[in-house]
Amino acid sequence: MPRIPDRLYIDKADRELYEKIEEEDMFKGRARKEEFLFAMAIGFKNELYLPLNTREGFFLTKDLKPEDETLINALAIKKHNSVEILSNKEGVFKIAEKYARGGIMILSDKIESTQFGSFSKQFEKMLHEIYEELMNEMV
Repeated sequence: MPRIPDRLYIDKADRELYEKIEEEDMFKGRARKEEFLFAMAIGFKNELYLPLNTREGFFLTKDLKPEDETLINALAIKKHNSVEILSNKEGVFKIAEKYARGGIMILSDKIESTQFGSFSKQFEKMLHEIYEELMNEMV
């Protein structure tokens, strides 16, 4: 029977990047899980999938809600082009970790290139553009 991981990991070198995004207003008071999922979604959206060189536990899988797991599973299915990946929870989580690594790089760059506190405005604009894009595709 495959092993079910008890935690999700980040690259040890990325710890500072996560600490940096915690200083932004939109991330204050957020759980590590939320930061990770946000970075994962950004990595997926931008198709930036990077391996972890040195793994460090970031948060426990017991903290995932069903909707969090659904999101992680959906990304894994898309990346793997098959639902078969769902039988390998460790593989599913590794996909999420690689997208989160890509996403934290993007977030860090965006935050660094904006004035302190203005990232939230930029992010709001980006979400609006994605929403408009999706609405146009549905028409």
